[in-house]
Amino acid sequence: MIRSRIVRRLALVLCAVTMGVCAVLLAPGAAQAARRTTPSLASASEQAERPFGVTMPGTPGGSQLASLASALGRTPDEVMWYVAWSTQTGFPTTDAARVRDLGATPVITWEPWDPSAGLGQTTYSMKSIAAGTWNGYLKSWARGAAKYGSPVVIRFAHEMNGTWYPWAIGVDGTTSADYVGAWNRMRTVFKNAGATNVTFRWNPNVPYPGSTPMAQAWPGASKVDSVALDGYNWGGTLDGTTWTSFADVFENGLDEMATLTSLPVIAGETASVEAGGDDGAAKAQWITAMFATLADDPRFGGFTWFDYDKENDWRIDSYQSTFDAFRTGLTSYVS
Repeated sequence: MIRSRIVRRLALVLCAVTMGVCAVLLAPGAAQAARRTTPSLASASEQAERPFGVTMPGTPGGSQLASLASALGRTPDEVMWYVAWSTQTGFPTTDAARVRDLGATPVITWEPWDPSAGLGQTTYSMKSIAAGTWNGYLKSWARGAAKYGSPVVIRFAHEMNGTWYPWAIGVDGTTSADYVGAWNRMRTVFKNAGATNVTFRWNPNVPYPGSTPMAQAWPGASKVDSVALDGYNWGGTLDGTTWTSFADVFENGLDEMATLTSLPVIAGETASVEAGGDDGAAKAQWITAMFATLADDPRFGGFTWFDYDKENDWRIDSYQSTFDAFRTGLTSYVS
């Protein structure tokens, strides 16, 4: 989630000072961490066994996405964006329809917090959600999603095994039972509303020293429709991190996920920094190797590229060389 990057940066620095170990640290997994013109009844990601997704600034499915898709020669199978509960808006039907009409499946990262308040907030706590305090809000979304009717993925309270969100286990009093209870409450409300077009994606961060074991947040196989891991190559831009291949970013997370489920794992958020001073050559090589790993490792079930210029320039087109590498890799990537 884009609004948590600064929190993760501070967490990494603090960890480096207090533990002396950050080589495989948090942050988005630090130390790692055919173009459609007419959408069919089934969603793009349902058609794709290993969806290519993107998350980027601007209106979901808007002009920025259209420009990127045109340049790449391919529309993403999935388009992801972030919605905080503090907005208290209903289901984003207009945004979802815009994405759908491009031929992609909407993926909504649904965040139970006020991002401007940071940690220490309890208004949208997992405990309160599990207890039914937010049933009215859940029902409004569930009914809106059911009325929308087309396939949509909800990625609820992601990276719950870290320390940078109030819903994470061990943060602000959140327990394993609270998290799982909130997840199950959400699913039940959507089921009762007849929102059978909605699937739910469970998405921890890649593990790091001190992260919460994923099993503590696992709702159970019958309560999860797809799984993902978030992980990035910070490449030394955060204290204690080093240049890390896509394969190595995710390896430990894939092993841990395999103890919970046999579902294919989507790289829910991923990207790489640049090495600096090389016109993007190292990042281009990282991207090329990423596509090779995705092709060769059957544990992966797709990926979503984090296409933002934030604390680092994660964008596909940060250099012409990185864009060319991505476009070339995508040409042979089979969804």
